[in-house]
Amino acid sequence: MFSDSNNAYNKDYFKTLWARFNKVNPSLDQSVTIYSFRHSGAIEIFKRTGSLTKLQKAMGHSSLKC
Repeated sequence: MFSDSNNAYNKDYFKTLWARFNKVNPSLDQSVTIYSFRHSGAIEIFKRTGSLTKLQKAMGHSSLKC
């Protein structure tokens, strides 16, 4: 997804990167989490495609129902 490598990232890869980023950016609002970017990504997908079906698939949801 992020490189041409076939090797999977370990399960804490992004957590570790986020912790390092927070350490060197102390002005970052501490209420922002790496999970916050999932919502930003979802909005961007919808803005670009206008498709709820594509958004549903990208977010890994099995249904559009609440």
